[in-house]
Amino acid sequence: MDNSSMDEARKMLDKINEDKELSKVESMIVDNKIEFDYKEKVYRVRLLKLKEKEELYLLKLSKFGQLIKNTDILMEKDLIKIYAERGINISELTDKIRQIDSEMLGLKMSLGEAIEKSESISILKNYEEKIKLLLQTKQLVMIQKINYLGTSLECQMENYEAQFITYLTLEVLNGEKWERAFKSLEEFQNTEDEQLINLAGTRTMLLQYI
Repeated sequence: MDNSSMDEARKMLDKINEDKELSKVESMIVDNKIEFDYKEKVYRVRLLKLKEKEELYLLKLSKFGQLIKNTDILMEKDLIKIYAERGINISELTDKIRQIDSEMLGLKMSLGEAIEKSESISILKNYEEKIKLLLQTKQLVMIQKINYLGTSLECQMENYEAQFITYLTLEVLNGEKWERAFKSLEEFQNTEDEQLINLAGTRTMLLQYI
């Protein structure tokens, strides 16, 4: 990764760490839904219903059919081969992420033992600081990997799936009735209100995969 890409990664990481609102989102989940206020309206996202899962499948199938025909879009395994020819080993990034996960697990177990033994606050904070630093390192490595593979067919499909789920589950309160916020996928994709989409998308992904 060149310096400009690493700087961009650090900026993204800073944004992640500074977004205190996200740390509160889990507590907002009520009955598999998350409500939020935006521009004097009440919105919510929720889990997909069975019929919407079928709709999601069809949307993904259609998009995959479009992307697979584009010879300029490479699959992840093909991108990895090209990077390897240029001396960039993607598997090293994957291994590093796994190593960090292993180290974090060990520290979390040690932290738990320290809490049980009523160790001093300074010892507990030391464990917490080490875990935090490892998490930051992991986020940087993950961003680096995404920068390399973000154009792959698989990554593009993941991005489209996230869009589709947000479109299908984002609702606005109209009087006493909840209605889909966008009447069509085209309207959703053409909206200029990126802030609303980002707020909804973050909550949607948390709700679907928590």
